[in-house]
Amino acid sequence: MILEMLAAAPEALDEWNTAARDNLPMHVKIWLGLMMVNNLVAIAFLKNHVAARWIFAGFVISHLVVTVGFWGTGTPVLAGQVAMFHIIFWTPGIVMLWLRRSDIVWPSAFAIWAGFVAMFYAGSMVFDVPHTLTYLGSALG
Repeated sequence: MILEMLAAAPEALDEWNTAARDNLPMHVKIWLGLMMVNNLVAIAFLKNHVAARWIFAGFVISHLVVTVGFWGTGTPVLAGQVAMFHIIFWTPGIVMLWLRRSDIVWPSAFAIWAGFVAMFYAGSMVFDVPHTLTYLGSALG
């Protein structure tokens, strides 16, 4: 499935806009939708879990940067830029989840959610790391 998603993903220097998202295959749209839901489920754990606060904050900030900083000004955003923002803003949450792994007690709703966070973020980084490197290479070179 990852290989199919890689083949269907926009290239790092392609615009990440409504048309690009509309043209994604259904399985990629489902993946992105489930990842969005999983990030929003963090709200249920904010009160009792520090890692959930970091995950949710990184999710919100990465989306605000794109929405306000680019689309809000009419500036096109590239897939490689979105990937870079994922790395910048999502990594602290994953680090905090790792540092607070003693809070992940099976079986619990938090443990299940944390497992999905790890799966979705690892899957995302398969795209995000190469796209970020391509984008930075283009921007700096």
